[in-house]
Amino acid sequence: MKKVRLLIFLLIVIWNLGNFIQALALLNHNFLFAFPILKPTYHLVCHQQADKLIHVFGTSTLLCARCTGIYLGGLFGAFALIFTGRKISLPTKYLLYSSVPMFLDVGFVMFGFYSYSKPVAFLTGLLLGSVGIVYLTELIEKFLSQKRNFTE
Repeated sequence: MKKVRLLIFLLIVIWNLGNFIQALALLNHNFLFAFPILKPTYHLVCHQQADKLIHVFGTSTLLCARCTGIYLGGLFGAFALIFTGRKISLPTKYLLYSSVPMFLDVGFVMFGFYSYSKPVAFLTGLLLGSVGIVYLTELIEKFLSQKRNFTE
């Protein structure tokens, strides 16, 4: 299953690089070719409200602070999973627990208890993403294991 974990990590690396495509274009303008494709693609998973984007080197991410946190959390979690040789079994309750801060933050902002905060949104996303990728990886590994057992 190490190959599966490595593949998941590489896919998340590519996804995160796409989020920072405008900043990468500062290093090499050839990255700009992907912008017209990536912007609407990332819009499928994020509202992309301009005031909620993270600004980096005079550019902005393609995802809001919360979504950026989710995907970077997924990246950190996927990286850690590469070095974990054992099988993972994460109860669903941990995924639910890790989503509570995010839902509370969204609710508090919606009901006007406090204003939107990029750092809070980012951190709550980071928490959910890092736990969520462990849960998702476990599901993928179980599915592939069952498929392999079925075909043998």
